[in-house]
Amino acid sequence: MNKAVITASLLVFFCLLSTQLFAQLLPAKQVITDSLKSGKQQLSKLDSTAKEKIQSTKKTLSQEIKNSAKQLGLPEVLKKDTLKKTVKPDIAAEIASKYSKTKQAAIDSLKSGKKRLGSLDSIASDKMQQARKSVMAQANARIQQSDIAKLLKKDTLKKSAKIQFSDVSVENATQYIKTHDPANGKNLLNNVTFSGQLKLYHIPIDLSLANTYTAMRDFRLDQGNLFKFNLPKPSFNEFFKADLDKYRNLKKNVLSGQAAEAFLRKKLQDKLAKQLNLAASPKFQAYLNNPENLRSMLKMDELELKSKLNEFTNELKQQADSQGKPLSQRGQDSLTNLLNAKKQELFTEIQKVQQSINESGLDAEKLALLEKVAQGKISQRELENFFVAELAKGKNMGFLQKSYAQLREFQAGNFGHQLPGSFLNRDLFLNGFNFSLRTPRGPVTVGVSTNRDLNSTKDAGFNSSTYAIPKLYSYLSVPTTNFSFGSGKLSWVGTYDKQFNGAFAQTLNTLPRNNMVFTLSQAFKFHSAGTLTFDVSKSSTQYKELAAFGPDQLMIDRNTNGNYFRDDFLQTMSVGLNHSIDSKKAGLRSAVFINYAGSGFQNPGQQGIGNLNLRFGGNIRKELFHNKVTLSLRSDFKNMPTSATDNSHWSNHNIQLDSRFRISRSANLGLKYIDNGVDKVSQGSTPVYASKKLQLDLNSNYKLFGQRAFSHVSVAQQEIANPLSLGNSSLLQLNYVQTVVFNNFSLSGNLFYNRELNPNTILGNMLNSDASLQYQLFRGISMSSGLSYLDNQQLARQAGIKQSIQFMLKKHFDISAYVDIRKNLITPTYPDLFSTNRGEVSIHYYLDRQ
Repeated sequence: MNKAVITASLLVFFCLLSTQLFAQLLPAKQVITDSLKSGKQQLSKLDSTAKEKIQSTKKTLSQEIKNSAKQLGLPEVLKKDTLKKTVKPDIAAEIASKYSKTKQAAIDSLKSGKKRLGSLDSIASDKMQQARKSVMAQANARIQQSDIAKLLKKDTLKKSAKIQFSDVSVENATQYIKTHDPANGKNLLNNVTFSGQLKLYHIPIDLSLANTYTAMRDFRLDQGNLFKFNLPKPSFNEFFKADLDKYRNLKKNVLSGQAAEAFLRKKLQDKLAKQLNLAASPKFQAYLNNPENLRSMLKMDELELKSKLNEFTNELKQQADSQGKPLSQRGQDSLTNLLNAKKQELFTEIQKVQQSINESGLDAEKLALLEKVAQGKISQRELENFFVAELAKGKNMGFLQKSYAQLREFQAGNFGHQLPGSFLNRDLFLNGFNFSLRTPRGPVTVGVSTNRDLNSTKDAGFNSSTYAIPKLYSYLSVPTTNFSFGSGKLSWVGTYDKQFNGAFAQTLNTLPRNNMVFTLSQAFKFHSAGTLTFDVSKSSTQYKELAAFGPDQLMIDRNTNGNYFRDDFLQTMSVGLNHSIDSKKAGLRSAVFINYAGSGFQNPGQQGIGNLNLRFGGNIRKELFHNKVTLSLRSDFKNMPTSATDNSHWSNHNIQLDSRFRISRSANLGLKYIDNGVDKVSQGSTPVYASKKLQLDLNSNYKLFGQRAFSHVSVAQQEIANPLSLGNSSLLQLNYVQTVVFNNFSLSGNLFYNRELNPNTILGNMLNSDASLQYQLFRGISMSSGLSYLDNQQLARQAGIKQSIQFMLKKHFDISAYVDIRKNLITPTYPDLFSTNRGEVSIHYYLDRQ
């Protein structure tokens, strides 16, 4: 089953990946080409602009030099030789002086121009570099907007591996226990595990593989394996990270760290006129004090906004008319103009906020949801609906990314899962696959798997007729309704029992059968009153024609096979109600249920195939006095018929009362009461089994000799009644745990004492204690050394030592070992239960740990 599931899953993924890549390569190539052409054109324009600015600067400097020469009275073209020939001797000195000044001015101007040209070249160079970066950023942005880039979630200008392994680790753990009569001379239990995450185009896939072999069976790759293939649920932050970043930037830079509705309310109040305060309008004030109204205002268009503001201004006009003397025409015109001006101010302010939100890339509806996400106040249903709505738009997601986002869960291999249908269905250990998709109405779930209950061979005679093994499960769940006040679903679960062949089938006395059950569920939400779920189920069972009962063969007539038309309709039905509430404000959390099933109802997803007849119970937890007192109740009552002709049945009950009292920040007291039992009811009630236990717990942390200390003390008294075999027993138990933490080490001790108060013993008078020292040896090596002592009346008496070590080697190897050696002070009655030697070794290798 595992090989088929793995092969099919990989083929599906590779087909989807190949299709998507071929479809997106050409558009991505065109996008890259267009972006590079656009960048080249922008760089050419920048070079041309820089050259024009340099030429313009040169012309300006030349003109400045000419103007300086004219101011000194010299001709535009002046040479030294010309001065000597044409100028008289008496004025030669003055002209020479002016010439020198002009020459120096020209030199200074040239030096200044050279500096300005160098500065201009530097500025032009910087602008060219900035333009190059801008062009590359625009190219990257355009490429990232393509489907293939969104699929990879990477900068497509950079090459990255499309298939990656991460968090890869391998562990081998071996346990040795010395037994009196080891199998094949061995006492080993070995477990090899592999775990890691495979990423296909950045879609994560968690892989886990475990293989266990014992002294009875050597290591084989095709036996003793547990394999799990799981796609982690896509998180909101993973797919909407860009939107969350936009929201954070908007809130920080525009909304001044406030929610959008609070920011808008403050802006509107700041704009209220002093001489005509709109807050005096009760209607307007009530509108501003409601956050939902402000959120809706952010979604309004221009006409809706003006209409809404007109309501408030009209109310103020009516108030002005009704107070005192009526206003003159001039006064009415002034009031109208004033109201129109203030209305326009409010309208402008609202549009500014709307524009800021739109420029951030968000809309008012998405902004409200992101605020709930940031505050942790969003429900799972709201998240599901948002996922589905965004997937329906499909603008920002590629095919694989959209498919992965639509995936609610996918598991293959060996996994634990609750079968769909009734709220009483239990978790089963399955081997197959489970697949769930998001839809606008709700999740659709499909699964096919096998199940073999993990029961011991010694229990085969008791449960084989009820739990025919192995089973093949198939199930389907589809949503039926999805309203604001609740949702519904229709579920189907079917099982097929495989029949054993040979002598093993005769020893099991198993009656294979096919079983199916349909369940219609509807949930109703009542806000603060919780959620009420109503279930109706109908089952049908068909037995095999031939069943083996030892050497005899029993032929079953086809007419006795149960189906939807020939059986007693009510006897194969089940009806149930479940109410749950989780109110932090009231400090109350509860889930209570009541269910009734006919004697012929069988549901493979429930304990004991069918919860026959009446079953009720639940869990209730209540916090009082600011969490200083916590009370909780767990209960389960059910009746299982033993006869089809009268009211004979098994009556089962299980009650647990827990209370916790917080005495101070460092100490709390707990009180627990447990009562469970079974009675056989026929003409009267006969006790079969009963157990009652009262337990007191004290937990505290404090300073002991200046060091931190923790202690736990538990005292319990238990009464056990088993009149059909052992009779009555009474136990008194004490458990004490103490830990003291020093700077470089810690001390801990544990003591358990059981005292039998009746001659009918179960555990016997037993004392089990140990003390240990935890410390660091060198750097990074953690060690623990301890002593142990056991005295179990005349059954066993032992004393021993234990040692453990744990350290990291080269950052990749996590190595730990444990050994427990004991010496028998008396010969134990059951040597295999009181082993004298036990050891464990574990080597954990992390491939990509840095």
